[in-house]
Amino acid sequence: MPTIPKFTLCLDLGCKSQRSKFNAYCMEHGGRDTFNHTRYNDTDKRQNSAKKYGTKQWRTLRQIQLSKHPLCSACLAEGKLTPAMHLDHLFPWNSIGDVAFYHNLFQSLCQPCHSVKTALEQRGIYRSYNTIPPSDFKLSDYERLINSKKFLKT
Repeated sequence: MPTIPKFTLCLDLGCKSQRSKFNAYCMEHGGRDTFNHTRYNDTDKRQNSAKKYGTKQWRTLRQIQLSKHPLCSACLAEGKLTPAMHLDHLFPWNSIGDVAFYHNLFQSLCQPCHSVKTALEQRGIYRSYNTIPPSDFKLSDYERLINSKKFLKT
């Protein structure tokens, strides 16, 4: 009788290591050994987070960004013209704190590119498509970039 294959190897291209218990990557490529219950199962925290996206301040910020940059930054870096649908935080605010919800670097992305960037964030890679070629950062780069004039021009 046929069986369903078990995906036990890391999903990083070419990696042969065993994946971690709670996501599809090995520990070297951003795997997790513990399930962070407060991040995924705390309903109150999730509802409070969702409320931030419904505020007038966020809707205004999103409208301004998408008006200034209506095309997906990632697709533009590849020479494609795709309308942007998402205002993306370069650094996820839930990793930095509430202050980073509005005090952050933003970029306009289409749905597929936003999904790719979110997957990179789960591995600790924060990609900016506002530069050519795109730049990858770590969470520790947040303060330096926020204070940098080079990245605040967008």
